[in-house]
Amino acid sequence: MQIPAFFDKIVNIGVHPGLDSIDRKKSRVLNFLVILGQFHSLVFIIINFFEGHYWNVALLTLNVIGGLAFLIINYYSFVQTARIILSILSTASLCLSSIKFQNGNEYYLITNLVAVSLILKRTSSIVWLSLLIVACFIFIRFTDTTAWMLEQLPHSRVLINMTSAMILAFLGLIYYRNEQTFYEKQLRDSQLTLEKKNSELEESNITKEKLFSIIAHDLRSPIAQLKNTLDLLNRQLLSPEEFNKLVEHISLNVKQLQGGLDNLLQWSNSQLDGIEVKQQKVDFSALIGQVSSLMQAELENKSIQLNIQSDKGAIWADPNHLQLVLRNLLSNAVKYSYKNSVIEIHHYTLNHEAIISVTDYGDGMDQNTRDTLFSAANIISRRGTLNEKGTGLGLKLCKEFVEKNNGRIWVEAKEPKGTVFFVSFPATI
Repeated sequence: MQIPAFFDKIVNIGVHPGLDSIDRKKSRVLNFLVILGQFHSLVFIIINFFEGHYWNVALLTLNVIGGLAFLIINYYSFVQTARIILSILSTASLCLSSIKFQNGNEYYLITNLVAVSLILKRTSSIVWLSLLIVACFIFIRFTDTTAWMLEQLPHSRVLINMTSAMILAFLGLIYYRNEQTFYEKQLRDSQLTLEKKNSELEESNITKEKLFSIIAHDLRSPIAQLKNTLDLLNRQLLSPEEFNKLVEHISLNVKQLQGGLDNLLQWSNSQLDGIEVKQQKVDFSALIGQVSSLMQAELENKSIQLNIQSDKGAIWADPNHLQLVLRNLLSNAVKYSYKNSVIEIHHYTLNHEAIISVTDYGDGMDQNTRDTLFSAANIISRRGTLNEKGTGLGLKLCKEFVEKNNGRIWVEAKEPKGTVFFVSFPATI
């Protein structure tokens, strides 16, 4: 149930971060009932004034003052004190008006009973005040109090008060239920968020363990080869020709490892500091030229021809992120391509998206591999066509950086053999 916007601040009087969710809910419900009660009293102050029921006007004015006093005490965070004082004063006021004016105000004690059971914290306070309210109601309904009557209001007023009391109690219960639903939803959302965070943390820990295992294993091989080569060279057991061949092989392994370590560094930074995005208009031709230059040795080692086509359209992305994505996609394409093959890179604009595709003609991958390729918990690193190694982290990084730039990444099979990776970025701001 929605309340008018101008009531919002009043409903939240006394509600502060130090209160638990249950107390916040109770304070809001009680403030809501007090607001409705104040409005009701003001209406009948006017009616009674024009009808000449001045004693009732005086009593209703005291009720309004008591309600305002409650809100003031509540504002200064004396929450429990304010609730108990309000419960006692409202019970006394209702009893007095019921006896003095025979106006049916005893039915408002039902609303009071509902409020007491909902808002008070201590069980003892709830029991004693509830017994007091029930005793007052029974006394008024089953005792002849006409001897103490000051002025009898019309029977229609009694019916109005009875109806208003029931409506007020009903609205209070509806509002309480609304508050209950709201906090239940908040609790569910918090639990879902916590579960998601736990899942992400678990995936991150699994990823870290796998990465450190892969990196540690892959570091040993080129370092061991380099050590053995240097040992043989120091002992003069290698000819210059043999040494050059070994150095070329080790150099290639070290370069591949450097790419893995660069990815690991980028991933570590993204986990620790988050990914900072500085998007701008990027010249694709210039950027792919830089990336292909970095990969020139690997391309020449496999005698791979690189075909690049671009429609010169704009790409709105962080240039460093786009370079990392292109470097990883091209590195993967080279890794899984055979010697003397072709890698195709196309850049075009479609429906306000700048789309880049990287196609290789290697063995490709099955549907299950494609479906789990970008999963953070699923780190798979297949060896390349020349037994090249990798960490399996590159595509995860690509996904993270592409999505941070408001883009998307996906993979498709290339018939009859091969794989096509697609990435898209906004073509304009």
